[in-house]
Amino acid sequence: MWNIFWFTVKEKKWTATSCFLAGFIFLWLFVAFSPTVQQSSRELSQMVKSMPEGLIKAFGLDPKFTITLEGFIASKHFSLMWPIILIALTVSLGSSLIAGEIEKKTIGILLSQPVSRFKIFWGKFLAALFYLIIFIPITVISAIPLAKIYHIVYVGENYFTLALVGLLMGLSILGLVMLFSSLFSEKGKVNFLVIGLLIVMYFLNIIALIKENLDKVKYFSFFYYFNYTELLVHNKINNQSLIFFGFVFIITICLAVIYFKKRDITI
Repeated sequence: MWNIFWFTVKEKKWTATSCFLAGFIFLWLFVAFSPTVQQSSRELSQMVKSMPEGLIKAFGLDPKFTITLEGFIASKHFSLMWPIILIALTVSLGSSLIAGEIEKKTIGILLSQPVSRFKIFWGKFLAALFYLIIFIPITVISAIPLAKIYHIVYVGENYFTLALVGLLMGLSILGLVMLFSSLFSEKGKVNFLVIGLLIVMYFLNIIALIKENLDKVKYFSFFYYFNYTELLVHNKINNQSLIFFGFVFIITICLAVIYFKKRDITI
C-alpha cells in the first residue's frame, strides 16, 4: 500500500504544486492589497451599502468587515477563489486515481500486483489526502506570516478555525470525487459530474440567501456549511458544519471502497 502511496505522490506532484502556488499567490495578493483597501474603507462601505441585501449576504460583503484583514480576505478570497482552487485540487487528483487509471488502461498493472484492491484504494486516497493536508496551511495559515511581513493587524486563531472546516470540506469533496471515480471509467465524466454538482450547490446557496421562500435549499450545499465569514471574522464554528462534512466524507468514502472492490474492471 505504501509503495502505491509514494508512487502516486510522485506522479501527482506537479498537479498539486500548481494548486499550492495558485492558492498562495492569490492569498499573498489580497493580504498585500489589504492596507490600501482599509485606507479607503469609508468609500467602499458606502458602495457596498448601496448594493442589494441579498447580494451582500451571498458574497459576504458586509461593510463593517472591510476594515479588518480577516474581513477583507474572507469576502474577496475565501468567498470564491479559494474554494475554486480547492475544488481544482481535489477533483484533478481524485478523478485520476481510479477512473483515470482505467481510462489509460494502466489499472491492470496495479491489479496484477499481489496487493488487494482495498490497499490499492487506500494507497491512492492517502496520497490525495497528503496533498490536501499540505494545501490547507499553505493557502490559509500562511496569511499569518504574510500579515507580519506587511505589518498588518491580524487574529491568528481565526485562520486555524477556517483551516479546520476548510479541510473537512476538502475531504467531503475528495470523498465525492473518489466515489464517482470508483463508479465510472472515464476521468472526464467524473470531472463533469462532480464540478456540475458543486456548481449547482453554489447556486443553491446563493438562491437561498436571496429568496426567503427557498431558504431550505441551502442545506443541500457544501458552501452553506463553509461559512467563511463566521469562521474567519468571528472565529465561530457551526456544529452543523462538522456533522455535515463528517457525514458526507464517511458515507462517500465507504461507498467508494465498496464499489471499487466489487466492480468488474476490463483490462
